[in-house]
Amino acid sequence: MKESTLTRVRCPKDDCAPATLSLDAWDTATLGTGEKDVVEGLVPCESCGTVYPVVAGVLILVDDLAPYLKDHLGVMLNLPEHRPTPDMERWLTARAPGTVDARHVHRSMKLEDRYVNAFLGAHYDRHAVDGDTDELVATLLAASAPRDLWATATTLFDRVRPASALDVGSSVGGLSALLSQRGCRTLGIDTSFLSVLAARRALLSAPSGLASYRAYSEGDLHDERPLMIGADPRHADFVVGSGLNRTTGGPSDLTCAVNLIDLVPDPARLLDMLTAQTSADGGHVLITSPYGWSGVAKERRLGGAADESSASALRRAAGERGLKVVWEDDRVPWLWRDYSRFWRLYFVDVVLFART
Repeated sequence: MKESTLTRVRCPKDDCAPATLSLDAWDTATLGTGEKDVVEGLVPCESCGTVYPVVAGVLILVDDLAPYLKDHLGVMLNLPEHRPTPDMERWLTARAPGTVDARHVHRSMKLEDRYVNAFLGAHYDRHAVDGDTDELVATLLAASAPRDLWATATTLFDRVRPASALDVGSSVGGLSALLSQRGCRTLGIDTSFLSVLAARRALLSAPSGLASYRAYSEGDLHDERPLMIGADPRHADFVVGSGLNRTTGGPSDLTCAVNLIDLVPDPARLLDMLTAQTSADGGHVLITSPYGWSGVAKERRLGGAADESSASALRRAAGERGLKVVWEDDRVPWLWRDYSRFWRLYFVDVVLFART
Protein backbone atom coordinates (compact mmCIF):
# COMPACT_ATOMS: atom_id res chain seq x y z
CA MET A 1 0.00 0.00 0.00
CA LYS A 2 1.31 3.37 -0.93
CA GLU A 3 1.47 5.56 2.16
CA SER A 4 -0.55 8.15 0.25
CA THR A 5 -3.36 5.63 -0.32
CA LEU A 6 -4.22 5.88 3.37
CA THR A 7 -5.66 9.34 2.71
CA ARG A 8 -8.10 7.85 0.22
CA VAL A 9 -9.39 4.67 1.87
CA ARG A 10 -11.72 4.39 4.84
CA CYS A 11 -12.89 1.77 7.33
CA PRO A 12 -15.37 -0.45 5.45
CA LYS A 13 -17.74 -0.71 8.42
CA ASP A 14 -20.92 1.28 7.80
CA ASP A 15 -20.93 3.06 11.16
CA CYS A 16 -17.42 4.51 10.91
CA ALA A 17 -16.56 8.00 9.74
CA PRO A 18 -14.34 8.28 6.64
CA ALA A 19 -11.16 9.75 8.15
CA THR A 20 -10.48 7.37 11.02
CA LEU A 21 -7.63 5.17 9.77
CA SER A 22 -4.08 5.52 11.03
CA LEU A 23 -0.85 3.66 10.22
CA ASP A 24 1.57 1.52 12.18
CA ALA A 25 4.23 0.75 9.56
CA TRP A 26 6.53 -2.19 10.34
CA ASP A 27 8.44 -2.13 7.06
CA THR A 28 8.51 0.35 4.20
CA ALA A 29 10.21 0.68 0.82
CA THR A 30 10.65 3.40 -1.76
CA LEU A 31 8.97 2.79 -5.11
CA GLY A 32 10.56 3.65 -8.42
CA THR A 33 8.30 6.70 -8.50
CA GLY A 34 9.88 7.96 -5.26
CA GLU A 35 6.71 7.25 -3.26
CA LYS A 36 6.82 5.43 0.07
CA ASP A 37 5.25 1.98 0.06
CA VAL A 38 4.14 0.16 3.22
CA VAL A 39 5.36 -3.43 2.88
CA GLU A 40 4.10 -4.66 6.22
CA GLY A 41 2.20 -3.15 9.10
CA LEU A 42 -1.18 -2.49 10.65
CA VAL A 43 -3.90 0.04 9.84
CA PRO A 44 -6.18 0.59 12.86
CA CYS A 45 -9.53 2.32 12.77
CA GLU A 46 -9.63 4.86 15.58
CA SER A 47 -13.45 4.79 15.59
CA CYS A 48 -14.35 1.09 15.89
CA GLY A 49 -10.99 -0.39 16.90
CA THR A 50 -10.76 -2.81 13.98
CA VAL A 51 -7.20 -3.37 12.78
CA TYR A 52 -6.42 -4.12 9.13
CA PRO A 53 -3.10 -5.78 8.20
CA VAL A 54 -0.72 -4.95 5.37
CA VAL A 55 0.89 -8.16 4.07
CA ALA A 56 3.45 -8.19 1.25
CA GLY A 57 2.41 -4.62 0.47
CA VAL A 58 -1.29 -5.51 0.29
CA LEU A 59 -3.74 -3.75 2.63
CA ILE A 60 -6.50 -6.19 3.58
CA LEU A 61 -9.49 -3.91 4.09
CA VAL A 62 -12.30 -6.39 4.77
CA ASP A 63 -14.95 -5.80 7.41
CA ASP A 64 -14.58 -9.28 8.97
CA LEU A 65 -11.02 -10.60 8.89
CA ALA A 66 -11.53 -14.07 10.41
CA PRO A 67 -13.64 -15.55 7.55
CA TYR A 68 -11.22 -14.03 5.05
CA LEU A 69 -8.26 -15.67 6.75
CA LYS A 70 -10.05 -19.00 6.68
CA ASP A 71 -9.40 -19.17 2.93
CA HIS A 72 -6.36 -16.92 2.57
CA LEU A 73 -4.07 -17.52 5.55
CA GLY A 74 -2.42 -20.54 3.94
CA VAL A 75 -1.79 -18.51 0.78
CA MET A 76 -0.15 -15.65 2.69
CA LEU A 77 2.05 -17.88 4.85
CA ASN A 78 3.17 -20.00 1.88
CA LEU A 79 4.03 -17.27 -0.62
CA PRO A 80 7.10 -18.32 -2.61
CA GLU A 81 8.30 -14.73 -2.29
CA HIS A 82 7.49 -11.97 0.20
CA ARG A 83 6.32 -14.21 3.02
CA PRO A 84 5.17 -12.37 6.14
CA THR A 85 7.68 -11.82 8.92
CA PRO A 86 7.35 -14.05 12.02
CA ASP A 87 5.65 -11.17 13.85
CA MET A 88 3.02 -10.75 11.13
CA GLU A 89 2.59 -14.51 10.84
CA ARG A 90 1.77 -14.67 14.55
CA TRP A 91 -0.59 -11.68 14.27
CA LEU A 92 -2.52 -13.25 11.38
CA THR A 93 -2.62 -16.73 12.89
CA ALA A 94 -4.01 -15.39 16.17
CA ARG A 95 -6.96 -13.87 14.28
CA ALA A 96 -7.75 -16.83 12.02
CA PRO A 97 -10.42 -19.39 12.96
CA GLY A 98 -8.97 -22.14 15.14
CA THR A 99 -9.78 -24.80 12.54
CA VAL A 100 -7.45 -23.29 9.93
CA ASP A 101 -4.25 -25.23 9.26
CA ALA A 102 -1.92 -22.64 7.74
CA ARG A 103 0.49 -25.35 6.58
CA HIS A 104 -1.90 -26.16 3.74
CA VAL A 105 -3.21 -23.96 0.97
CA HIS A 106 -6.98 -24.21 0.57
CA ARG A 107 -7.91 -25.96 -2.70
CA SER A 108 -9.92 -22.95 -3.88
CA MET A 109 -6.81 -20.80 -3.53
CA LYS A 110 -4.81 -23.19 -5.73
CA LEU A 111 -7.43 -22.67 -8.40
CA GLU A 112 -7.26 -18.92 -7.77
CA ASP A 113 -3.53 -18.92 -8.49
CA ARG A 114 -4.30 -20.62 -11.80
CA TYR A 115 -6.86 -17.98 -12.68
CA VAL A 116 -4.57 -15.13 -11.68
CA ASN A 117 -2.27 -16.30 -14.47
CA ALA A 118 -5.17 -16.69 -16.89
CA PHE A 119 -6.30 -13.14 -16.15
CA LEU A 120 -2.76 -11.78 -16.48
CA GLY A 121 -2.88 -13.10 -20.03
CA ALA A 122 -6.41 -11.81 -20.57
CA HIS A 123 -5.54 -8.31 -19.28
CA TYR A 124 -2.05 -7.75 -20.67
CA ASP A 125 -1.40 -10.29 -23.45
CA ARG A 126 -4.91 -10.42 -24.79
CA HIS A 127 -4.25 -10.60 -28.52
CA ALA A 128 -1.34 -13.08 -28.37
CA VAL A 129 -1.43 -16.18 -30.54
CA ASP A 130 1.07 -19.02 -30.82
CA GLY A 131 1.50 -22.38 -32.53
CA ASP A 132 -1.17 -23.93 -30.30
CA THR A 133 -3.78 -21.32 -31.18
CA ASP A 134 -6.48 -22.68 -33.46
CA GLU A 135 -6.99 -20.70 -36.66
CA LEU A 136 -10.62 -20.09 -35.74
CA VAL A 137 -9.61 -18.53 -32.40
CA ALA A 138 -6.92 -16.43 -34.07
CA THR A 139 -9.49 -15.13 -36.55
CA LEU A 140 -11.94 -14.31 -33.76
CA LEU A 141 -9.25 -12.49 -31.77
CA ALA A 142 -8.29 -10.34 -34.75
CA ALA A 143 -11.90 -9.63 -35.69
CA SER A 144 -13.00 -8.67 -32.17
CA ALA A 145 -9.96 -6.56 -31.20
CA PRO A 146 -11.22 -3.21 -32.58
CA ARG A 147 -14.46 -3.40 -30.56
CA ASP A 148 -13.73 -5.77 -27.69
CA LEU A 149 -14.11 -4.95 -24.00
CA TRP A 150 -10.67 -3.34 -23.77
CA ALA A 151 -11.09 -1.22 -26.90
CA THR A 152 -14.52 -0.13 -25.68
CA ALA A 153 -13.20 0.79 -22.22
CA THR A 154 -10.39 2.80 -23.79
CA THR A 155 -12.87 4.76 -25.91
CA LEU A 156 -15.08 5.51 -22.91
CA PHE A 157 -12.15 6.58 -20.72
CA ASP A 158 -11.03 9.01 -23.42
CA ARG A 159 -14.57 10.33 -23.62
CA VAL A 160 -15.07 10.82 -19.86
CA ARG A 161 -11.45 11.76 -18.97
CA PRO A 162 -11.76 11.21 -15.20
CA ALA A 163 -9.17 12.62 -12.81
CA SER A 164 -9.93 9.91 -10.22
CA ALA A 165 -11.38 6.42 -10.46
CA LEU A 166 -12.39 3.48 -8.28
CA ASP A 167 -11.97 0.14 -10.06
CA VAL A 168 -14.16 -2.34 -8.15
CA GLY A 169 -13.32 -5.97 -8.87
CA SER A 170 -10.02 -4.86 -10.39
CA SER A 171 -8.59 -8.40 -10.61
CA VAL A 172 -4.98 -8.16 -11.86
CA GLY A 173 -5.31 -4.50 -12.81
CA GLY A 174 -5.74 -4.23 -16.57
CA LEU A 175 -8.49 -1.61 -16.40
CA SER A 176 -6.57 0.39 -13.79
CA ALA A 177 -3.53 0.29 -16.05
CA LEU A 178 -5.52 1.93 -18.88
CA LEU A 179 -6.76 4.61 -16.51
CA SER A 180 -3.28 5.27 -15.08
CA GLN A 181 -1.95 5.83 -18.60
CA ARG A 182 -4.37 8.73 -18.83
CA GLY A 183 -3.14 10.34 -15.62
CA CYS A 184 -6.22 9.19 -13.69
CA ARG A 185 -5.57 8.53 -9.99
CA THR A 186 -6.98 5.02 -9.73
CA LEU A 187 -7.62 2.75 -6.76
CA GLY A 188 -8.34 -0.89 -7.58
CA ILE A 189 -10.07 -3.13 -5.06
CA ASP A 190 -10.65 -6.85 -5.22
CA THR A 191 -11.41 -9.62 -2.73
CA SER A 192 -8.60 -11.79 -4.13
CA PHE A 193 -5.31 -11.37 -2.25
CA LEU A 194 -3.35 -13.05 -5.05
CA SER A 195 -4.93 -10.83 -7.71
CA VAL A 196 -4.15 -7.64 -5.79
CA LEU A 197 -0.60 -8.81 -5.15
CA ALA A 198 -0.17 -9.58 -8.87
CA ALA A 199 -1.61 -6.18 -9.86
CA ARG A 200 0.77 -4.33 -7.52
CA ARG A 201 3.74 -6.34 -8.77
CA ALA A 202 2.76 -5.82 -12.42
CA LEU A 203 2.02 -2.08 -12.26
CA LEU A 204 4.09 -0.85 -9.31
CA SER A 205 6.89 -3.44 -9.14
CA ALA A 206 5.98 -3.73 -5.46
CA PRO A 207 7.17 -5.53 -3.49
CA SER A 208 8.99 -6.81 -6.60
CA GLY A 209 8.40 -6.73 -10.33
CA LEU A 210 6.37 -9.31 -12.25
CA ALA A 211 8.03 -10.00 -15.58
CA SER A 212 6.07 -13.03 -16.79
CA TYR A 213 2.98 -15.16 -16.38
CA ARG A 214 2.09 -18.80 -16.94
CA ALA A 215 0.06 -19.62 -20.05
CA TYR A 216 -1.36 -23.09 -19.42
CA SER A 217 -1.73 -25.65 -22.20
CA GLU A 218 -3.23 -28.55 -20.24
CA GLY A 219 -3.06 -29.72 -16.64
CA ASP A 220 0.05 -28.21 -15.09
CA LEU A 221 1.87 -27.83 -18.42
CA HIS A 222 2.52 -24.19 -19.21
CA ASP A 223 4.78 -21.70 -20.93
CA GLU A 224 6.28 -18.67 -19.24
CA ARG A 225 5.35 -15.62 -21.29
CA PRO A 226 6.68 -12.11 -20.85
CA LEU A 227 4.41 -9.42 -19.45
CA MET A 228 4.41 -6.06 -21.17
CA ILE A 229 2.65 -3.60 -18.88
CA GLY A 230 1.64 -0.21 -20.19
CA ALA A 231 0.85 1.77 -17.05
CA ASP A 232 1.92 4.82 -15.06
CA PRO A 233 2.69 3.60 -11.53
CA ARG A 234 2.32 7.12 -10.14
CA HIS A 235 -1.43 6.94 -10.66
CA ALA A 236 -2.45 3.49 -9.38
CA ASP A 237 -2.66 1.40 -6.25
CA PHE A 238 -4.60 -1.70 -5.19
CA VAL A 239 -6.05 -3.01 -1.92
CA VAL A 240 -8.08 -6.04 -0.88
CA GLY A 241 -11.66 -4.97 -0.30
CA SER A 242 -15.26 -5.71 -1.22
CA GLY A 243 -17.50 -3.80 -3.58
CA LEU A 244 -20.30 -4.39 -1.08
CA ASN A 245 -18.72 -1.93 1.36
CA ARG A 246 -17.52 1.64 1.08
CA THR A 247 -13.75 1.63 0.75
CA THR A 248 -13.05 5.26 -0.14
CA GLY A 249 -13.56 8.30 2.04
CA GLY A 250 -14.49 10.62 -0.80
CA PRO A 251 -16.14 10.32 -4.23
CA SER A 252 -14.39 9.45 -7.49
CA ASP A 253 -15.05 10.89 -10.93
CA LEU A 254 -15.53 7.34 -12.25
CA THR A 255 -16.44 4.08 -10.57
CA CYS A 256 -16.16 0.84 -12.51
CA ALA A 257 -17.46 -2.67 -11.96
CA VAL A 258 -16.38 -4.78 -14.92
CA ASN A 259 -18.03 -8.21 -15.10
CA LEU A 260 -18.74 -8.18 -11.37
CA ILE A 261 -22.40 -7.43 -10.72
CA ASP A 262 -23.48 -10.96 -11.71
CA LEU A 263 -20.95 -12.51 -9.29
CA VAL A 264 -21.58 -10.74 -5.98
CA PRO A 265 -24.21 -12.07 -3.54
CA ASP A 266 -26.07 -8.74 -3.43
CA PRO A 267 -26.05 -6.91 -6.80
CA ALA A 268 -28.37 -4.15 -5.57
CA ARG A 269 -26.00 -3.38 -2.69
CA LEU A 270 -23.09 -3.21 -5.15
CA LEU A 271 -25.04 -0.71 -7.23
CA ASP A 272 -25.71 1.34 -4.09
CA MET A 273 -22.02 1.40 -3.18
CA LEU A 274 -20.91 2.33 -6.69
CA THR A 275 -23.38 5.22 -6.75
CA ALA A 276 -22.45 6.44 -3.26
CA GLN A 277 -18.75 6.55 -4.16
CA THR A 278 -19.28 8.45 -7.43
CA SER A 279 -19.08 12.21 -7.59
CA ALA A 280 -22.48 13.85 -7.76
CA ASP A 281 -20.90 16.63 -9.84
CA GLY A 282 -20.37 15.09 -13.27
CA GLY A 283 -19.42 11.60 -12.05
CA HIS A 284 -19.83 8.42 -14.10
CA VAL A 285 -20.41 4.74 -13.36
CA LEU A 286 -19.25 2.04 -15.78
CA ILE A 287 -20.87 -1.39 -15.42
CA THR A 288 -20.30 -4.38 -17.67
CA SER A 289 -21.70 -7.89 -17.36
CA PRO A 290 -22.43 -11.07 -19.31
CA TYR A 291 -25.19 -11.78 -16.74
CA GLY A 292 -24.10 -15.28 -15.84
CA TRP A 293 -25.39 -14.86 -12.26
CA SER A 294 -22.96 -17.46 -10.97
CA GLY A 295 -23.80 -18.33 -7.37
CA VAL A 296 -26.27 -15.42 -7.00
CA ALA A 297 -29.58 -16.33 -5.37
CA LYS A 298 -32.49 -15.94 -7.80
CA GLU A 299 -34.31 -13.46 -5.59
CA ARG A 300 -31.28 -11.14 -5.57
CA ARG A 301 -30.55 -11.15 -9.29
CA LEU A 302 -31.30 -8.13 -11.43
CA GLY A 303 -33.69 -9.53 -14.00
CA GLY A 304 -32.92 -12.72 -15.84
CA ALA A 305 -36.47 -13.94 -15.29
CA ALA A 306 -39.48 -14.34 -17.56
CA ASP A 307 -40.77 -10.84 -16.98
CA GLU A 308 -37.57 -8.79 -17.41
CA SER A 309 -34.12 -9.16 -18.94
CA SER A 310 -31.03 -8.45 -16.86
CA ALA A 311 -30.03 -5.58 -19.16
CA SER A 312 -33.42 -3.91 -18.65
CA ALA A 313 -33.39 -4.55 -14.88
CA LEU A 314 -29.92 -3.02 -14.51
CA ARG A 315 -30.97 0.15 -16.30
CA ARG A 316 -34.15 0.39 -14.26
CA ALA A 317 -32.33 -0.14 -10.94
CA ALA A 318 -29.66 2.39 -11.93
CA GLY A 319 -32.32 4.95 -12.83
CA GLU A 320 -33.89 4.54 -9.40
CA ARG A 321 -30.50 5.57 -7.96
CA GLY A 322 -30.19 8.70 -10.07
CA LEU A 323 -28.00 7.19 -12.80
CA LYS A 324 -28.68 8.08 -16.43
CA VAL A 325 -27.48 6.03 -19.40
CA VAL A 326 -25.13 8.07 -21.59
CA TRP A 327 -23.59 5.22 -23.63
CA GLU A 328 -24.46 1.56 -24.11
CA ASP A 329 -23.70 -1.51 -26.20
CA ASP A 330 -25.10 -4.84 -25.08
CA ARG A 331 -22.99 -7.03 -27.42
CA VAL A 332 -19.35 -6.22 -26.71
CA PRO A 333 -17.11 -9.28 -27.26
CA TRP A 334 -14.52 -10.48 -24.78
CA LEU A 335 -12.47 -13.53 -25.78
CA TRP A 336 -9.75 -14.88 -23.53
CA ARG A 337 -7.70 -18.00 -23.01
CA ASP A 338 -8.17 -20.28 -20.02
CA TYR A 339 -5.81 -22.86 -21.48
CA SER A 340 -4.88 -23.83 -25.03
CA ARG A 341 -7.95 -26.03 -25.62
CA PHE A 342 -10.36 -23.86 -23.65
CA TRP A 343 -11.16 -20.30 -24.65
CA ARG A 344 -14.00 -18.23 -23.21
CA LEU A 345 -16.10 -15.94 -25.39
CA TYR A 346 -18.52 -13.54 -23.72
CA PHE A 347 -20.81 -10.93 -25.21
CA VAL A 348 -20.86 -8.29 -22.51
CA ASP A 349 -23.43 -5.60 -21.82
CA VAL A 350 -21.47 -2.34 -21.38
CA VAL A 351 -23.27 0.66 -19.90
CA LEU A 352 -21.86 4.06 -18.98
CA PHE A 353 -24.07 6.01 -16.57
CA ALA A 354 -23.86 9.63 -15.47
CA ARG A 355 -24.86 10.48 -11.93
CA THR A 356 -27.60 13.09 -11.94
